[in-house]
Amino acid sequence: MRPSTPQPPRRPSRPGRASSSASGRRRTSAGHRRSPEGRPSPQRPSSDAPDPASRRALTIARRERRRRRARNRLLYGTTFVVALALIVVGLRVWGLHPGFALPLGSSARQSSTPAKATAQSSARASATRAASAAPSASPTPSASALPSPQLDSEGFAHSGAVGNGSWTIAPAVPVSRPAAATVYRYVLRVEGGTHVDAATAAPIVERILNDERGWPTAQNTSFQPVADPASADFTFNIATPPSADALCSPLDTGGMWSCRNGDNVVINSDRWNWGAVTYPDVDSYRTYVTNHEVGHFLGHEHEFCAGAGLKAPLMAQQSHDLAGGCVYNAWPTQDNQPG
Repeated sequence: MRPSTPQPPRRPSRPGRASSSASGRRRTSAGHRRSPEGRPSPQRPSSDAPDPASRRALTIARRERRRRRARNRLLYGTTFVVALALIVVGLRVWGLHPGFALPLGSSARQSSTPAKATAQSSARASATRAASAAPSASPTPSASALPSPQLDSEGFAHSGAVGNGSWTIAPAVPVSRPAAATVYRYVLRVEGGTHVDAATAAPIVERILNDERGWPTAQNTSFQPVADPASADFTFNIATPPSADALCSPLDTGGMWSCRNGDNVVINSDRWNWGAVTYPDVDSYRTYVTNHEVGHFLGHEHEFCAGAGLKAPLMAQQSHDLAGGCVYNAWPTQDNQPG
């Protein structure tokens, strides 16, 4: 019998360490495992467990990117709002509203009748009321001599007339009332192609300007028509739409409005011939636009409606609408009276 070889004593397991019963191998210590050759190999860090410092850095970077995006959005939004506000303020300061006039400096004050817009329902209702009577006058020329105008979507008449380059100076008709404390001399001239006869228009303009409901009473002023432009204080022009725009420039009259520009009062011939949707008849509108633009020559600025149902101030812009619910009014002595 072969003597048995004594076996070395088995090392007891350490408390709290479990051996692997599946492979019979002991776990290697210090985070190493043995290679197939039996040499220990370093254990690679797991990608599922990043370094805490890296996590903090990523979190800080994300927060910083979010802050930058928020700052950029705030900056762009603020810039847009400021730019929009500056544009609106600039339009108000310089009078660059669509269709409204651009005023010049104080050395050459200018004004224009307003641009297009829809006539308010109050204006249409007021058209049924009795108009403040304009001076009796025949149309210039008779309605049968006028071409048929084209109406736009708001009801304003357009002729498409273009001036032929000629101007007719109207005769100096007699004055219809005694001279006031201040007398202004004016010359009336009418452009060829307007379908307006200068000799027929002359007494209409004179009676409007010297009516007791007008500037003679409101400002103790009267007007003397003359035939010599050199002796006139201002020129009263009735011009075709393109010529009216040129005379009013740089005011934007848009081919349909009237203006006062320096010593020129300029009446668009389409408005003289057909009026505006805010007035019930041509004669009443002629009275308004004549007194309004001459009022600018006298130094009066635009005014505003004082309350619904009252007569609009003469110097309110009544050609395209009656803002504030006022009733149309062609005379400076009837401003803000019950309509």
